[in-house]
Amino acid sequence: MTTKVTIVLLAVALASGPAMAREVTAGLLVDPVVHSHPSSRDPGDQCDRGHGSYYWTIDSWFTGEESYAVYCDPSGCPDCSGSWRPLSVTIYLYWEEENACALTLHAEILDADLSEPSCPSPGSTVIATSAPVTAGPFSPAGLWAVTVDLPEECDGLSEPFFASIVFEDACGEPPDLVADAGPCIDCESWNDWDIGWDELCAYGFPGNLSIYATLECSGSSPVRDATWTTIKTMYR
Repeated sequence: MTTKVTIVLLAVALASGPAMAREVTAGLLVDPVVHSHPSSRDPGDQCDRGHGSYYWTIDSWFTGEESYAVYCDPSGCPDCSGSWRPLSVTIYLYWEEENACALTLHAEILDADLSEPSCPSPGSTVIATSAPVTAGPFSPAGLWAVTVDLPEECDGLSEPFFASIVFEDACGEPPDLVADAGPCIDCESWNDWDIGWDELCAYGFPGNLSIYATLECSGSSPVRDATWTTIKTMYR
């Protein structure tokens, strides 16, 4: 069974956002048991980039109909005979109680906006996007890993990018967000309430969002720089 100890952190946002101040309630996960909506694929050699560990839960932040994104750099992956192709995006969510919640979501790979070199942010170019999927109900209660597959025709990436999960709806029993042990690394975790991206460390998050992209070594497939103009761009 997953339990948590609750800690309340009060923070004033340093970045512009939908609210000048929000309360961040962080719960410490104790002996978590991870349930999952797993990927349907069986990848070969793979590399995870982003934040794949979990330590804190963030209560009363998730609203639905919003996007989350984390910074990923494929240069940290081991050598590959071809290129590292984005295979899926995984997000951790936590429910305190058994629920009937079902969420429609999809995954995106976004370019990195380097207009502020010291603080990359999610760009406006969608390099890859998945079809919408419905996950849930999330029963039993506890920590859940939700993995969304990306299209198999994605090209390999050589430059930093952002892995994003887009929640298309909400439910009456919303989850807690999950973050790693921290400290929160600036400019690596972002939230968009459909009015622009906000950097979450500025709100007092104790760690970075537990979201990561799984990359697959795809032999000799072409490599795409994440900052190039892409063939497929989607506008939300």
